[in-house]
Amino acid sequence: MPAATETEALPIRKWSYKARRQGGEFSRGVVEARTHADAVRDLRRQGLAILEVELGDVAAVVGETIDGENRRKRLLNAFTRDDTVAFCAQVAVMLRTGVPLKEALETFADQASRPQVAEVVRLIRDDVCEGEDFSAALARWPRTFPPLVVSLIKAAEASGMLDEMMTRVAKDLAKQRKTSRQVKGAMTYPAIMLAVAVLAVGVIMTSVMPRFAPLFKMQGDALPTPTKVLLWLSEFIRTGWMLWVPGLVVAGFGVWAWMRSEMGRRTLDQGSLSWPVVGPLFRNMHVARFASTMATLMAAGVPLLEVVRILRDVTGNACYDRLWKVLEERVSHGQELAPTFREYAFIPRNVSAIIAAGEKSGRLPEVLESAAQVAEEDLETSLKSATSMVEPILIVGMGVIVGGIASAMLLPIFNMSKMMHGH
Repeated sequence: MPAATETEALPIRKWSYKARRQGGEFSRGVVEARTHADAVRDLRRQGLAILEVELGDVAAVVGETIDGENRRKRLLNAFTRDDTVAFCAQVAVMLRTGVPLKEALETFADQASRPQVAEVVRLIRDDVCEGEDFSAALARWPRTFPPLVVSLIKAAEASGMLDEMMTRVAKDLAKQRKTSRQVKGAMTYPAIMLAVAVLAVGVIMTSVMPRFAPLFKMQGDALPTPTKVLLWLSEFIRTGWMLWVPGLVVAGFGVWAWMRSEMGRRTLDQGSLSWPVVGPLFRNMHVARFASTMATLMAAGVPLLEVVRILRDVTGNACYDRLWKVLEERVSHGQELAPTFREYAFIPRNVSAIIAAGEKSGRLPEVLESAAQVAEEDLETSLKSATSMVEPILIVGMGVIVGGIASAMLLPIFNMSKMMHGH
């Protein structure tokens, strides 16, 4: 029997495959063919670079895909910011010493602090073993590895400097984490003081004031006006909760909805850059972030237009969003960066001047790194200044409120004392 006739006598079977498209995109699926050679031939006709072809039915491949996607959804929040920094730093060290990427990923997974972290890293390793680029494997975890990190790794893969770039990514992420912690730390103490003040006033109004109410009411019209107001407020808080609790809920939901709206976000973002105490703090924080990010991306060889697009995910401010949109349009037409930065008041003039000097000298990444360092130093100064100003303001505010309540409670007692001495 001729070979062609023998092949035609074979049943059509399903072959699962893994391949790359012409653009480098990873692809997997099922093709129907009588033999392995026929399956390979059909895939090559589609322009696919074949990585693997083996017998397998649709249910098995789809089931494996669904199972993998379910695992990814379950592990979306497995990494903390500290885990991401540790991952980049440790993998960079292993790559620098000559350890292959797949082995470095497996080693990190074996030493991971938590099982969920190890599972995520093993899924990344599996994607790399199947032929995906490391950057593409990381891009499947956007909450763990933001677009900035993915773009840097992609640029490093093209230049063959993956170990150096991973080291730089780890340093940048650690720097961002330090800045975030500084901001949160500066706001923690004032927030605790405010909470204590609210709690103290609540206890006085709901527990202490009712005990004095009968004594105060005995004075009738002679009761001082501040004490009358305080008595009414205490009574309303205790008995009118059916009114003020729903009111607070509705007001809270309204504020939340307004903050999520475009107008609310724009108002808050503009205010955060212009308010007296916190304005310098937020301005320096954003400058430090975008200058450091621009320096890192440009030093890695990422095209300027792509750099501007990535910066939208770094600042997270409506005012800066407009800046990046305008800058993207002008850069696409070949214009320089500095004139656009000068148009926006929230960009410090020294930063605009540094960018202009960097463009003229052709050393923009270096001068941006210097600008980021200056902004970080200014940020620390702004944090100390904001903290030193907020604390006395809160203390004075707490003193006025608690002192006012105490005065309103003591006035009737003084009046009663005067009346008794008068008689």
